[in-house]
Amino acid sequence: MFFLTATWTNQIIVTQTPGMVKTIAGGTVTLKCHVDQILAFCHSVTWMKVDARTGTMSTRTNVKINTTSEAGQRDRVCSATITSAIVSDSGMYYCLAVHSKAVHTGNGSNLIVTDETKAPPTIEILKPPNSYNSSVALLCLVSGAIPSQVHVFWLIDGREDSGLTESTWTDNSDSATEFTRNQIVVKSEEWNRGAECTCVVEFEGQYINKTVQHNGNCSSSYYH
Repeated sequence: MFFLTATWTNQIIVTQTPGMVKTIAGGTVTLKCHVDQILAFCHSVTWMKVDARTGTMSTRTNVKINTTSEAGQRDRVCSATITSAIVSDSGMYYCLAVHSKAVHTGNGSNLIVTDETKAPPTIEILKPPNSYNSSVALLCLVSGAIPSQVHVFWLIDGREDSGLTESTWTDNSDSATEFTRNQIVVKSEEWNRGAECTCVVEFEGQYINKTVQHNGNCSSSYYH
């Protein structure tokens, strides 16, 4: 695990490309760190991935760092290649350049790795056993895909509502997996009369949904 205190100056410019890149599991991705007016060489540039759960930075074993600048580039360009990518490689990567005993950090590259052989995300809706208040909170849990891969919203009797989406973790261990949850508050009048409350998940151009009603069963569907 790596903890970092970074220093930025106006004289040192460290940028990264691409800002975001997608690949499938098993693929190869190259990230570039553009360093202007820096006296260090590429062998002093390190690449780190942010742990979204803890906020700390760490290295990845499948990241190959090129220790020489790319030929023909006006500015110094240092690259890192991620091979045999897996879904857990998804996240933000930063290049760290050392200059005059200071560490200068790039603006980040967001990597999204998808597994085309994996089943689509699953949906679970949590509802209260009773509704004695003026409103009812429904919680949609989406697992099987990282939060950046999905768009979650609700249909309440056909009326679209974005709800409140956030990412969270299954537990606090190193093996924890990230999933998405979206909460919506429905008026008790709507809920008690049996309004159809549908959680819709958009995933790679496909739509998966699950519907729940007061005193009713849940129903699911999956379509392109």
